[in-house]
Order: sequence, then structure tokens, then C-alpha cells
Amino acid sequence: MAGSDSNGKLEASSAKEKEVAELRAAGYMTAEIRHRLPDPGQIIPTTNPGERVVFIHHFLRGLGFPLHQFVRGWMFFYGLDFHDLAPNAILNIMAFIIVCEAFLRVRPHFGLWLKTFNVKPKVVGGEHADCSGAMVSKLTNAIWPKGTFIDTVKLWQQGWFYITEPRGNNWAAAPEFRSGTPMRLKSWNAKGLDWGEAGEVAALQSASPRK
Repeated sequence: MAGSDSNGKLEASSAKEKEVAELRAAGYMTAEIRHRLPDPGQIIPTTNPGERVVFIHHFLRGLGFPLHQFVRGWMFFYGLDFHDLAPNAILNIMAFIIVCEAFLRVRPHFGLWLKTFNVKPKVVGGEHADCSGAMVSKLTNAIWPKGTFIDTVKLWQQGWFYITEPRGNNWAAAPEFRSGTPMRLKSWNAKGLDWGEAGEVAALQSASPRK
């Protein structure tokens, strides 16, 4: 289950240049990725054209830029942005990519994803959360390695800043930042959809590590 914050709200950013420099030094962002910090005390992001809002704790769970093509397509399929996802949701996505590329030796297979994980809304105090409003969890009885994550990542909503990622010729433009709860698309409601050849997905499921 994707652990998250306690109140489902974006908070004033505490991100520092030193932290961003450490992310760059560790290889999470290539040189062509530009960044800037929010104004002190700013709670609601105000992006310039082409900017995206990202979180330090997402990088620490495997997110990197330029953005992986699977992540880019995943976000368009579910209609989500980074502030909609708690750190452990990112960890689930990155773990899926690693299992596909390192263990199954294939590109991340969306048909396998749909048979393994689902997206559902996060509710706080009876309302859909503004921040981390989408949770990623494994489907019941799905074949997938066992493991647990830290239940709650504290204060991750404070570690946000802006980046500008060069747009590739074959990439759709990233949607503009929107505050508030994510819109629940039909892709949230359908579970275990078929995508691609059924035999191909079954073969990947049988080859997936279980431990």
C-alpha cells in the first residue's frame, strides 16, 4: 500500500538548493533539467510555462529526469501529476520498472501493470485528498514479489520545487499544474484490464519473481 501524509494537503516548501544539488550529484537529474525553488512560505505552486512541480522524496524513491517513458505514459493514462502521488506510490511504479527491466528483461509492460496494480482515491476526513489524492496498491492475488514499505513518509509535502524538462519531439506536452483533488478517470475504476496479447501477459506473470 502506498504510504502517505496525514492531512492530504500541500505545505509550504522547505526545499533547499543544497538538497537539489545533492540530487543532481547522485544522477537523479541530468544537466539539461533546469530547476528553481518556490518563494519562501509559498503553499500553492505557481508554475511558469513548461515547469513541473516535483518532490525530493520522490527522487529518493527512484524518480529521475528525463522522465522514464513508462512513467510519462502512466501519468497520462491515469490523469495524474506528481503532487497526486505519495512517495510510496512512486516506489511502487519504480519497483515495477525494475522488475520488468532487470528480472524479466523486457520493457515495462503496461498489460502486466494492469493485472498487478490499481489506482484508487485517498480519503482524509471524509474528503478526497488534495495532495496524494491517488493511491497505488497491488491487486488481490496478483503475482508479485512480497515486500513492505514504510507506512508513512513524514513531511514529504514540504519538499517540493520546480523543474523544466526539455520536451522531446515525440512527447506530448506535460499538463499545466492544477491544485486540488485529481479527476477520477475511467482508468481508475476498471480493474485488471486487458492490454496486449493475453498469452504474453500470462508468460510474464509466470516468470515474475515471487519473493
